[in-house]
Amino acid sequence: MITPLKRKNFDELIPAVPTSEQYQYYWGDGQSLFRRVAISITCVIVFTILYNRVHENNPSSFGALIMFICAALGGLYWMLEPIALASIRNAKLRRFAYCGFWQAEVLDIYVSQEVLARAEKVNSRGRMDVSYDAESFLNIELGDETEFVTTLRLPMRRELKRIRPAQTVFMLLFSNDRRFGRVSRITSDAYIAQYDLWVGDYPYLRRDTFVNLTKFMVKRSQRVPN
Repeated sequence: MITPLKRKNFDELIPAVPTSEQYQYYWGDGQSLFRRVAISITCVIVFTILYNRVHENNPSSFGALIMFICAALGGLYWMLEPIALASIRNAKLRRFAYCGFWQAEVLDIYVSQEVLARAEKVNSRGRMDVSYDAESFLNIELGDETEFVTTLRLPMRRELKRIRPAQTVFMLLFSNDRRFGRVSRITSDAYIAQYDLWVGDYPYLRRDTFVNLTKFMVKRSQRVPN
């Protein structure tokens, strides 16, 4: 079932300022860091040249100040880009009016493949060889007693093999409808408390806060009315 959350809880779970996990996700590998550093150096050089030219013509001009600020921000680009990308991704969820806590059950699990790239080349005999770069995905079908059903589609990982039908999964649903008559978005950041396992390729949620919320919701659902 879907339990609507207050906006305060919504903002705590999906913060405007990226979490450390989100920052690390967009930090990338060494090649990504090298690219960002190269962009930073280029920005500093370009805007420094522009600043010197503007400053020589009119030292007190507003344009010189703008060039100086751009050079400073450009020098920090290598560090600021992950923050900007994570903030934009968070904002796409924060724009929804309502957020709900969803306790779902795994209905089915199946593997599918997606062709990522197709390559053609001529072999030594003059014939065309076609090769495909494919990736396997695990599809997790989720549902509840209200007959709401959705599917999580995730790249295959070893830890996902522990997921079985009938297991309980906790996640968030987003909607602009107060009653969640229409769900506009789900997070791929889902939690299986049985294994303390997070399912998803991007850490959308402030995970420590969501774990505490899950424990509270489970205890509340287990209370027996007097």
